[in-house]
Amino acid sequence: MIFISTTFGKAPETTKVRQNFGPISRPAGWRRLNVLFTRARKRIELFTSMFPEDVIVDETTPAGTKALREYLDYAKTGVLSSIEAGQREPESDFEIAVGNMLKVRGYDIVPQLGVAGFFIDIAVRNPDRRGEFLAGIECDGASYHSSGSARDRDRIRQEILESLGWKGRIFRIWSTDWFYEPNREIERLLSFLEERQRVSRNEPIPERDEFFEKVIETKIQESAEESILHEAETYGVDLFVEVGDQVTYCFVDKPEEKRTIKIVESESKPLLHIVNERTPVAIALLGLAPGEEGAFGTPNGKRPIRVLKIQRQGEE
Repeated sequence: MIFISTTFGKAPETTKVRQNFGPISRPAGWRRLNVLFTRARKRIELFTSMFPEDVIVDETTPAGTKALREYLDYAKTGVLSSIEAGQREPESDFEIAVGNMLKVRGYDIVPQLGVAGFFIDIAVRNPDRRGEFLAGIECDGASYHSSGSARDRDRIRQEILESLGWKGRIFRIWSTDWFYEPNREIERLLSFLEERQRVSRNEPIPERDEFFEKVIETKIQESAEESILHEAETYGVDLFVEVGDQVTYCFVDKPEEKRTIKIVESESKPLLHIVNERTPVAIALLGLAPGEEGAFGTPNGKRPIRVLKIQRQGEE
């Protein structure tokens, strides 16, 4: 069981959350969250003073900040609002034909959902529950009819998918049946989806989409751990510029000119090399680790700036 505290929130006597979430706002910040959220064996307890809407996102928002907002929304509602990981293009014209038929009838579908060999050919979203899938459709080509090993492999694969939360939600269509009697197969599929929708309306809302969590967990952990281990070996996991730090930096085009400032929430004091967090230089440096580069905004464009050293409050 893991207890998570966001540590971010509204400052006293303010109404908005400052939109700087430390390493989470850095380019690889989403990897840190993926590692954190997949560590618990049994349960996660989240402590936060923020609501999802307190985290402002737009097209320029870093992936880590978006992931934080989505997780807060998931913790609040128990439903994943967006499931986009692991999607690929349809693998055959057969899948495209089935998918187009479902779209015409108003179903929202996701082709090739999953990872690591466990792709569902067509996943159908539940129109009644945001973030939940109603059914998974397997479109087997003609080669499966002539290959015993392929059929055995696919049977085992289906058993694994069912163990991951898709039991009773898998519908299989053979290409030859679709070719010879398409109307019958369409009727069978639509009847299955209607029955699934009827059953789901009487089921309690699940705490999570088990397939989505379990099937992507291995790949998320592998990529995230690799990234974070590299950062830990190079800089130290938690060493990044925060408000209150004393930072030594240089502009990339003039590496010999090193400068040191302290970033604070209060007003700037240039003579003491103290700068407010909202100044351009502070905005460019916040969230960076030693050796990383940011962009310092100038009237003539952006100028690369590099962090050389970070000295935390209380450290010598």
